[in-house]
Amino acid sequence: MAIKKRGNTWHLRVRPFGGKEIWVSTGTSLKSVAESIQQQIMIACRSQDYTFLEPVARAACVQMFRNQGWEIPSDLSGQEEVIEELTLWTAIECCLTDPEVRSSANRERMEQAFVHVVRKWGKDFPVKKIQVPDIKRYQIDRVNEGAAASTVNKERAALSRMFQVLIESQLVDRNPVKDVNPPSERDGEREVYIGFGNFNSLVANLPPWVRPIVQMLYFTGMRRGEALGLNWNNVNLESRIMTLYADQTKEQKKKRVPIHRVLVPILERVGRLRAINSSRVFLTEKRKPPSEDSLRKPWKLALEAVGLDTAFTIHDLRHVWSTNAMRSGMDPRIAETIMGHALRQKDVPGRYISFSDEDLLRAINGMRFDNGKTEIWLARRAKENPAVTATGNHASKTRAKPIVLKKQSLSANR
Repeated sequence: MAIKKRGNTWHLRVRPFGGKEIWVSTGTSLKSVAESIQQQIMIACRSQDYTFLEPVARAACVQMFRNQGWEIPSDLSGQEEVIEELTLWTAIECCLTDPEVRSSANRERMEQAFVHVVRKWGKDFPVKKIQVPDIKRYQIDRVNEGAAASTVNKERAALSRMFQVLIESQLVDRNPVKDVNPPSERDGEREVYIGFGNFNSLVANLPPWVRPIVQMLYFTGMRRGEALGLNWNNVNLESRIMTLYADQTKEQKKKRVPIHRVLVPILERVGRLRAINSSRVFLTEKRKPPSEDSLRKPWKLALEAVGLDTAFTIHDLRHVWSTNAMRSGMDPRIAETIMGHALRQKDVPGRYISFSDEDLLRAINGMRFDNGKTEIWLARRAKENPAVTATGNHASKTRAKPIVLKKQSLSANR
């Protein structure tokens, strides 16, 4: 037996029934998937039992029988009906078990997005019935429910990735999401800044295990997922450099993040409470790695305690870091490198610039965090008011308000 890539597709050379060798196309560009198909086909042919085959392996097996002119066993003859009846739930499972998706830093976000997709159509909804009008209606309904355009776009991206995996597995032949324009995110534009005094008050109202996570985000500009996935082998407190690898960043590229002097003692305290069975830097009070969801409630309660708008998100700390970098006079190109934006389209000179660890440390050493008072501008679409007013035997709901711009300004010393 052998496996070989031809073009973008892996092919198998097998002896399914112990006779001559034949070539079988797997229809996938992923070697790990092709190896799984090979194993499944060989076991099925030797046992004459094809009922356990996964959809992608079943499709390859049917094609093998057809190419050789063999009579297709009854276990396989219903392949077309199996593909036609592919359900949304099965498609999502296929997507989440894809090797590239499984190792993606965005997997948890995709899982959250799929929760809303399933709520809309249901687990048993046939995937082939999801067409362009359905996706357009989904986006409109989600926005009308009060979901931010950025949130809807994340759900749209997850759905598109699901279709791409199904195409690679030869379970569908097109991705209808690509034919639908994403909702505009202009309604969700925001300008946020939190003063250093307000930030310290916010931290003081967080549970002890959450505080160092939030401080990490504030002093580094890292994404929440990057911080939560941080291991101790990523952190060098002596050199004050953190190294994140491709599977830990949204860009799927390696990057370095300098550690501000203020953050060093914070990480040293965290390091004294390491778990025996985990290499993660941040752990919950139960000594387990935290999830993004686990931060939401304590974050909201802390905002309420300080008197800040609860629409101010943890991700907004990344915007605050960018503002502090700018107000401290940091080279924009170094700031983009630290934040992970340097991989975007560059001008010609930018392609030839390389920053050393010393460059990054110099930049972070000169960064200040007391650069103004708290100001929060949020362009928001008010959700429909769920309160029902009784009027005799009838009930009426207030209509959703149009987009409004809300500003909150607090003293930095509050």
